[in-house]
Amino acid sequence: MSVRVRRLRKRSVELDITAFMNLIVVLVPFLLTTTVFTRLAVLELNLPAGSSGFNNLKGDLQLEITIRRDALEVGDRFGGAIGLIENTASGHDFQALSTLMQKIKARFPDKLDATILSEPDTSYDVLVKTMDAVRVARGSQGGKIELFPAISIGDAPYRGGKPVGTSGKAS
Repeated sequence: MSVRVRRLRKRSVELDITAFMNLIVVLVPFLLTTTVFTRLAVLELNLPAGSSGFNNLKGDLQLEITIRRDALEVGDRFGGAIGLIENTASGHDFQALSTLMQKIKARFPDKLDATILSEPDTSYDVLVKTMDAVRVARGSQGGKIELFPAISIGDAPYRGGKPVGTSGKAS
């Protein structure tokens, strides 16, 4: 008895990707038409340097606006307080801040930078409104007047030897 060995003929196998191609042809236009394109507005901020600032002692204005819970403090980092804007019944008085910024800009027309310092519990809305009042003012004709567009932000220093917003009790 002889055993015959049969050799199978090897045929090349073709991959059928027709269904996949159909899926891609339908899926790509669907995804492109349902995509939501958003436009993000970016406001460039400069964070204050960690140095003590002795290199910047030139005698010029170093404008600082400190957002407190009960007022807005405007001052010169090296020269002291310029003004204190108390809160109104509805909250911070951003119109008075804008008016004061316009007066300061009139005295220092070449100055472009300002630092905004805020307490830890300051709301985002108050911070943005303060930045808007410092950056730009509305003119009498309805146009915009550029004040201090180069804004740096940071944390407000403690007031009265204890962190603002704490009861002063030891925990």
